[in-house]
Formats: sequence, C-alpha cells, structure tokens
Amino acid sequence: MSEGGTTVNLRQLEVFHAIIRAGSVTGAARDLNVTQPAISAVLKHTEQQLNMKLFERVSGRLQPTPEAIILLPDVENVFARIDTIRRLAHSLRDGRAGQIVIATSPTLVNAFLPQAVASLRKQGPDMKIYVRSLPTPLAIDRVSRREADIGIVYGPVEEPSVTSERFVCSEIVCALREDHPLATEPKIDTVMLANEPVISMGASTFLGHTIIETCRRESLEAPRVGVEASSSLAACMMVQAGAGVALIDRITEVAQHSDGVVFRPFVPRIVIEVVLLFPRDRPRSRATRRLVALLKELAPVGFRMQDGAGRSE
Repeated sequence: MSEGGTTVNLRQLEVFHAIIRAGSVTGAARDLNVTQPAISAVLKHTEQQLNMKLFERVSGRLQPTPEAIILLPDVENVFARIDTIRRLAHSLRDGRAGQIVIATSPTLVNAFLPQAVASLRKQGPDMKIYVRSLPTPLAIDRVSRREADIGIVYGPVEEPSVTSERFVCSEIVCALREDHPLATEPKIDTVMLANEPVISMGASTFLGHTIIETCRRESLEAPRVGVEASSSLAACMMVQAGAGVALIDRITEVAQHSDGVVFRPFVPRIVIEVVLLFPRDRPRSRATRRLVALLKELAPVGFRMQDGAGRSE
C-alpha cells in the first residue's frame, strides 16, 4: 500500500493481518513471537503513515475500522500469495515440483530414460518433465543454448558452452535374426558382411561416422549400408522384420529385448561413450541432480564406467 510517497512495508502488513486474525494485540504478539509493545509500536507507526485509524476499542475489545475491513481482502491476497510461494519453495527444495528438460538421441531415450523418468515422477508427482528426442548435434545445441537442463548423447563432445560427464560405455554390435546363417558365428567381421544387406545409421550420424572412420583406420572396407535407419532401435526392428543385418549400439539390447534377434560382437571392436551434458556456468537444479543419480543407479552394470572415471570439460 503506497500513497503520496508513504509506503507500508510487509512487516506492517504482517502485524495488521495478525491483529485481525488474533483479535487483539496480545494475540498477535504471541502469534508473531514478539512483545506486545513491539506490535503496538508497529501498528501506531502504520496508522500514522496512512493517516487513519485501523482499529478502535469497542467495549474493551479491539475492532477493525470500516477502512481496515476494506483493506483486508487485498492484504489477505498478499499473504495467500506468500504462502503459495513458500509451499512452492519447499516443493522445489524437496524435488517434488519444478520442471526439467531432457535432450537425447532416439536410441538413448529408449535405453536409459523410461525407468529413470518413472522413478523421478514417483518422487515428484508435481514435476513437469519434457523429453526431447533429437539427433546428437541438435541435442548438444539445446543444452548449449540452455533450452535443456541435461543432455544424454554420444561423446566425446567438443563444445565450449557445455560441460560433459562420462556416463556409460557401449560398443557396436551386429544384430541378426536368430535364423540367419551368421547367427551361429561368435563374432562378425567386415568380410562376413560384404554380401549382406546391412542396416545402420547414415554417414552423417555419430554412429555411422564412427564405424566408417574406424574401418578406415584399420585399413578395412566399411560395410556398405543398404538401409539407413534413424536409430539403433529402428534398425533392430528392421532386422526383426527380415530386412537384413544391422550394425548398432549394444545399448539396444537393453532397450529392445527383440524376440528372434541375436547380437554378436563386431570386428573391429568399436567402443562408444555416452556422456551427460549440462549448460556451462549454470547451477544444476535439484531435479537435474536427482535425475543424474537415478540414471547412474539404473544404468546396466555391464555398461557402467570403471570406478574413477571422472568428468571431462
């Protein structure tokens, strides 16, 4: 409340509100845990600033004036908003409210997020969770521009506006229908795939580029990809349908559980790393920290980093 340069502060409103609720200066002092003279002094100062009485004694009892009764709804609205802010702050502190935006690749969204998101929702039913399934460069860009709180992508990531934390390691494997002639082989190499219809990611994707570059370094001819898939999960489903054999991320074994599909190590061995991304120089919210803890807790044992694997920035 302000008029003609006179401002009534929140403490004065609190005292006014407490006297109304308690019906006396003594009761207000008790509720606010201060002395009665302190309440009387604040009330007197408030009335002087407003240049009007807020309470009158009637038959020995303190009664609000008509002007105070007119002010009361607005004052109650102020304290209702304060109470809402207090409850929201408590929920944010406990991780029960707020929001989190997650950017990740199509393969990784199916492998790691379902259980983690379900657990996060149980802990914070009022939390809003946004999952953005994007190609790796776009996922990195979202985190870089602070449009996402966390990214889960293939690494390493060389982007100065983000920090990365090593999460899990995987590798490229060959997925085949269990009735395929090569399904009995313990390993699959590039020569075995020379005449096979190969399904994999395109050369412009992280996985596709990694396969091509690794074969080049090993002086091997990279398998010719006949069908380009948008994700390892999609490639695995095509294998299941009989479209060919696939070179995919082994993480798909966890995400897909494809009936009738077997996975064999690929030679040369291609190790791939998954990292967690965060906007640089931005504090992590409680929801983000809780999601990270859940991801690490729920990550399959065979994919976890060795103890001592730390953060790279």
